[in-house]
Amino acid sequence: MKAARILVAAVFSVSVAACGTPVVGVPVPVAVQSAPSTSTTVVAVPAAPQTVYVQQPPAYVAPGETAEARTVIAYYDAINRRDFSTAWSLGGSRIAGGGGYAKYADGFATTSWATVTVTDVRGNTVSVVLSAVQTDGSTRTFSGTYTVSGGVIAGSHMTRTK
Repeated sequence: MKAARILVAAVFSVSVAACGTPVVGVPVPVAVQSAPSTSTTVVAVPAAPQTVYVQQPPAYVAPGETAEARTVIAYYDAINRRDFSTAWSLGGSRIAGGGGYAKYADGFATTSWATVTVTDVRGNTVSVVLSAVQTDGSTRTFSGTYTVSGGVIAGSHMTRTK
């Protein structure tokens, strides 16, 4: 009788297992499908490096400006914008004194901005007073002339006055 009960229990277990219902206490492999999950992670993006320039007054010219005066003003405007390639093409290459473009551009490393005042224009000679504010807050003052030919600065004679 005991053997018959074991046999019935075994047949019952096999038939239940065959129907897909697991028998308690008997491990049955189960395939589990999980729904795709999404997650949101907030990642701090570092700010792009920024170059900050000190607020600069514009280079300016006295009334009655000429093409020659505008060339000198454009030259200092390019320097104030840190557009040294434009300043170079406006005559920086002719007044740099040697050393090439890189040395020329590096020469403005301690200049925050410059204000140029045209005091006189006689033919192709433009007389100016220049105030160059340095990165340490000091100001260097110059006066002199620029010679303009063909829309570019062809020469200069500047003297530091302060």
